[in-house]
Amino acid sequence: MSPSLTSAYTGMAEGLAAQTWADLRAHWRPVLGFHLLIQALGAAIFAPALSWVTRRMVLASGDVVVSNYDIAGFVLSLPGVIFVLAFAALTIGLLLAEFTGHGWIAGHAIVGRSISAASTIAFVLRRLPRLMILSVRLFLGLLLLAVPFLAAAALYWLMVLMGHDINYYLAERPPEWRRAELTAIGLVVLYALLVAWWLARRLYAIPILTYEDARPAEALAQSTVVTRGRILAIGRPLILWWLLLTVITVAITWICRLASDAGLDWAGVDVHRVLPLVAVYIATLLVGGFVYGAVGFAGHQFLVTRMFCVQQDGSRWCPPAAFGVDHHRSGGLVRPAVFVTLALGVVALGAVWFLLSQLDLKTDVAITAHRGASIAAPENSMPAFSAAVQAGATFAELDVQRTRDGQIVVVHDADLLRMAGDPRKVVELTAAEIAGIDIGSRFAPTFAGEPPPLLGEVIDLVRGRMGLNIELKYNVPDAELAAAVVTLLRRENFLDRAVITSLDYEALKQVKRLEPRLRTGHIVTAAVGDIVRTEADFISMNAARVTARLLRRAHDAGKEVHVWTVNAPEAMLRMIELGVDNIITDDPAQLAQVIRARDALTAPETLGLRLRVLFAEPPRELTDPGAMDPL
Repeated sequence: MSPSLTSAYTGMAEGLAAQTWADLRAHWRPVLGFHLLIQALGAAIFAPALSWVTRRMVLASGDVVVSNYDIAGFVLSLPGVIFVLAFAALTIGLLLAEFTGHGWIAGHAIVGRSISAASTIAFVLRRLPRLMILSVRLFLGLLLLAVPFLAAAALYWLMVLMGHDINYYLAERPPEWRRAELTAIGLVVLYALLVAWWLARRLYAIPILTYEDARPAEALAQSTVVTRGRILAIGRPLILWWLLLTVITVAITWICRLASDAGLDWAGVDVHRVLPLVAVYIATLLVGGFVYGAVGFAGHQFLVTRMFCVQQDGSRWCPPAAFGVDHHRSGGLVRPAVFVTLALGVVALGAVWFLLSQLDLKTDVAITAHRGASIAAPENSMPAFSAAVQAGATFAELDVQRTRDGQIVVVHDADLLRMAGDPRKVVELTAAEIAGIDIGSRFAPTFAGEPPPLLGEVIDLVRGRMGLNIELKYNVPDAELAAAVVTLLRRENFLDRAVITSLDYEALKQVKRLEPRLRTGHIVTAAVGDIVRTEADFISMNAARVTARLLRRAHDAGKEVHVWTVNAPEAMLRMIELGVDNIITDDPAQLAQVIRARDALTAPETLGLRLRVLFAEPPRELTDPGAMDPL
């Protein structure tokens, strides 16, 4: 480069951002109009395809949640590979069309001429055949660059991971799989750096194709020559542009997040409040994304075009294609393009709505009243179990231990100090003595004189109306507790309406030996090893420790997942949407109301409700295991 050009280039670089911003402000109407058409076209093409893929994965998984497992399984399949390649090729084509249009506008800005979105669209349509060829060349080039990296990944797979099915690695994540993930990350980073350098050498292909009427192969070759030795000088302004734009966007997003948190805190889980708020937030997100894309892509290409101009000796540069174009006749090409885009958009919206309406987003989740409806009455009391029945609970969870005379009493603690102010231990008292202890007064005067019930009394109360989740409570060693409970359930003919749970795994195995027909649940607070491999029929867990991956693994193993103790409506809704089988709560009436309200929604409304998680922080009881009441 000559000294004069070097000086011009340096001077241009110093004022590049200011010039670009001035150009954008002067030509914001055609920039936004053209960007809108490209986005509409992209949505019309991609929305039905993405909806179909999502529906395919949901139906294949059998759950309302599409997990990483489902996504990985689809991407690694032949249809998934074809879809990803087609998606990538179309994305490159749309990006090239966008950059070409903004480059055309930028050329007019540099020479101080006005331009319309209509003539920009017409120009891009005239260049469309060459853009398609350029898109194919770039796509094939990117694939060719990927070949050695894909070969390295395949070789690693054959040498290290070939011994087992992919589903084993996705589910179990053994050490060799984690090493494979690190290797894959390294390969992706190296590929990304190579691609960034390779694309930087071809940055000027768009202005060359636009303003010098070159063919795609010529534009790529000439760009490679012109950018030689200038990658850092060209790349620095572009990196700073995107960095500055992203920082501003993040700051605005943070402020909007504060507003969305406040709004959703006010709305709670009231769908009449949540759905309008979510609609507003999604609209804001779409508008913000649109503006970010328009300013980002246009600013990027304005920078590239101006740098190309200066490098071509900007003091005399005048884009030839900016002249000799009949702007008035451009509408002849634009109107059909706009009509086709709108028609595709209508078809896309119809396809998305149809697919959404066909999805079954309803879930069957059982309600377990924790120690009865313990928010409405003293825990583990007859009024609490009556309230659970009235609330429509599927089960009531209760705690049993034996008295001194061998009766099975419903009490959680080893003593009655917390419930009744009586420090005596349950194991030291007879059933008759316990029947004289008041556990209701401390809850409310209306429950004064309420004693702890016997298990048989609770069975008589709930028979035919609700099941029981009976937790074996080993506050003191009791080798006969499990056998005594099984015997009572047999005598009461209540085996089919009871499940047995415990922290004591050996006790659950004892129950199974005594009565194989009884379903058992392993209560897990903290565990070493794989809890999914328990011999129990289901797992009972702190809701804050349940993940989509653990839930999938449990279901694949044929086990249900019950979560406790979920009292906040937002937490209830999130657990339902996660796909748990049973929610244990102090407030079964509230949970039943949440389920009814959710089931009354249409599939699109249900999906809209689920989208609130994009804007709301999860409740504390789903992030802090210590915030949950223990079973």
